Amino acid sequence: MRYESELLIMAQELELEDHQSRLEQKLRQKMLKEVQKTESQDTWHARRAQESQKDENDLNEEREIFSEMMQVIEQRDRLVDSLEEQRIKEKAEDQHFESFIFSRGCQLSRT
Repeated sequence: MRYESELLIMAQELELEDHQSRLEQKLRQKMLKEVQKTESQDTWHARRAQESQKDENDLNEEREIFSEMMQVIEQRDRLVDSLEEQRIKEKAEDQHFESFIFSRGCQLSRT
């Protein structure tokens, strides 16, 4: 059961990692579009004006993507914490079991 639980958590973490990667790519593409818009302007002043006047929709999309990325990162952190807590709990259970066995005069082989 332990192994299955660990595999499930690892699969969820991989899904979140993939989702985060896609969001990062989406944000990069959004930012690249802004650079391309800027580079297509003729003069330096026109470029500066274009840079400072991002469309409100563009800004909102960037904020939404970034917010979603932060949520995914927090979910991944919680999964990692959960996995670590599970491993600590399992180690304590193993130590308790081992102590119980030794108290009964039995020995365990470590293979």
